[in-house]
Amino acid sequence: MNTEQKNFIKTVGALASADMKKSGVLASLTIAKAITETGWGVSGLATVGKALFGIKATKSWKGKVYCKDTKECYDGVNLVEVKNAVFRAYDSWEESVTDHSAFLKANKRYKEVIGETDYKKACYAIKAAGYATDPDYAEKLIKIIEQYNLTEFDGTTEKKENQAAGAAGADDKKYYRVQAGAYRRKEGANLMAEQIKKTGHTDVFVRLLNGLYKVQVGAYTEKKNAEATVKRLKAAGIVCFITYA
Repeated sequence: MNTEQKNFIKTVGALASADMKKSGVLASLTIAKAITETGWGVSGLATVGKALFGIKATKSWKGKVYCKDTKECYDGVNLVEVKNAVFRAYDSWEESVTDHSAFLKANKRYKEVIGETDYKKACYAIKAAGYATDPDYAEKLIKIIEQYNLTEFDGTTEKKENQAAGAAGADDKKYYRVQAGAYRRKEGANLMAEQIKKTGHTDVFVRLLNGLYKVQVGAYTEKKNAEATVKRLKAAGIVCFITYA
């Protein structure tokens, strides 16, 4: 995976995760569809039309449109070229993600997709509902999700790992926490955690959040306790700040 692909996953992942909390559409499904339908965000649909999904613009669509040639597989075998197909277009990728979920929720045939927490079932459900004509559409989405570990953006992997680590606040309640770093690799986070423990703090946790391993100290109900911890850590030369989530 190159830098551009990493950045695409990070950008769309953040949008998809935020949208999932409101729509019930799995973030991993949304990201995989965006990758598949825009070629990692480099197609004209994504760069000019600001659309991450190839949703056809029917007569009921009142927004912007983007036109391009495409191919469809109506019989499950042969590809048919469609000239100047009209797709929904937007002002931003965020708007595209929001409309994609609204489109799925507004069409009853996609009811099995909404609220589904198993990415494989969601992929097969959206294909079975007729979203795409590609006979291998579901399998392609599943392969992408697994290859790039996109379930991180669903929160399920994070919750399991945090609970296994005994992380304070894994019960989904909001706390004041002191954060001292966010790492792509768990090894780096563990090294920082050990450094903090040497200052006398024992309530140090490595939490997987939004694809990053974050080193956090404590889970306080009162902000003043978190502020006291920040003061002690900074005195020990550790850069940190307070989060509330």
